[in-house]
Amino acid sequence: MVPFGTGTGLEGGVNAVQGGVCFDLSRMAAISELSLEDFSVAVEPGVTRKALNSHLRGTGLWFPVDPGADASLCGMAATGASGTNAVRYGTMRPNVLNLRVVLPDGSLLHTAGPGRQARKSAAGYDLTSLFVGSEGTLGFLTQATLRLHPLPEAVAAAVCSFPSVQAAVACTVQVLQAAVPVARIELLDEVMAGACSRYSRLELPEAATLFLELHGSQQGLAEQQQQAGRAGGAPGWGPGPGDRDGDGAMVGTWGWVPAGPYGEGGMSMTGAQQGPGSGQGAGLGMGGTGT
Repeated sequence: MVPFGTGTGLEGGVNAVQGGVCFDLSRMAAISELSLEDFSVAVEPGVTRKALNSHLRGTGLWFPVDPGADASLCGMAATGASGTNAVRYGTMRPNVLNLRVVLPDGSLLHTAGPGRQARKSAAGYDLTSLFVGSEGTLGFLTQATLRLHPLPEAVAAAVCSFPSVQAAVACTVQVLQAAVPVARIELLDEVMAGACSRYSRLELPEAATLFLELHGSQQGLAEQQQQAGRAGGAPGWGPGPGDRDGDGAMVGTWGWVPAGPYGEGGMSMTGAQQGPGSGQGAGLGMGGTGT
C-alpha cells in the first residue's frame, strides 16, 4: 500500500515498483486546530505548504520549512523534508509536534496522544520522531500537528562570490561562529553558478557563490548585517530588486546581482529589506531541496 500526497518528491517514493495499491490522500485537505497562542496547527495530507501559509495570512505566523516544491505537509513529514530555511528554523523533524497515523492493521495512533501538542515530553517513547522520515513504511500519516513561527518583520538578502569553495565555506563558518541568526545559507560552486546564470540569463560570476538571507526586525537586521560583514570581511549590504509573496517564496524577477570577489577588497553583498508579510522583500530568489 502506497500513500500519495502531491507527487512532488524527486526520489520516486510513490512508485510501487513491485506492484500494490496506491491511496490518493490529496482530497483530505482540512486545516484544523489552529492555535495562535500555542503556535500550532493540524493539517491533513492534502494540505500543501503554500496552502497553509495562505491560510495563515494575517495571523502573524507562518510555516517556514521550504523544500522548494509546493509539497504536501504530511508528505514532507513522511520524508523528513528540509529546505533552505533549515539553518534557522530546522527541518521537519523538530517542527512536527504530533501525528495521527493509520497502522497496517487498521488501528489509529496519535504519536503524542490525542489532541496533544506539547513542545517537550519525557514520558515514554518519542513516537513522533520515529514516524517522521519513515516514508510510509510504518503507517499512513493522516494528520500532522505542526509548529508555527512568527513571521519576520523584515528580510535582508545577499549574494557573495569567492575565489574558491574553501573560502566560501570558511566564511560560512565565521558567520555562524559569530552567532549571526542567518535564516538561509546556500552554496553554489563555480560550475553550478555558471549553469544557473546561463539558464536564468543572469549576470552571476562563474565563481563559488553564497546566498544568505537574514530575518528579523528592521533594527535587528541592521545589526545582523554589520555582524555578517565583520565576520566575512564585507563592506555592507545594498538594495536589490525582488518581490516576496505571503508564504516567504520569491516571485517575479529575481534580484540576482553580481558580487565582488572574496579576498582583496573584501566581500561584496547585495540585498533588500522589507517585511515578507507586506508583499515586498529580499532581492534574492532561492529554491531547491538542500538544507
